[in-house]
Amino acid sequence: MMEACWYEKIYIVQRPSKRGAKASDVYLDINVNGQVLKGKKLYKQNSIHLEKTIEEAYKYSYKRFILKQ
Repeated sequence: MMEACWYEKIYIVQRPSKRGAKASDVYLDINVNGQVLKGKKLYKQNSIHLEKTIEEAYKYSYKRFILKQ
């Protein structure tokens, strides 16, 4: 699923909540062909919850932007 998203230029990007802060919390953004949909929820960097949320975001993006469901 991730590979299909990458092929279609769809990426889940981590954006730090504080500029220049090391190990700060992050927002997740969805980049679809250069158009960025900014996330509003904060996640703790390098956490298992963040990894699972990234996987869910790719599943959502696959269904929404590739399968058009």
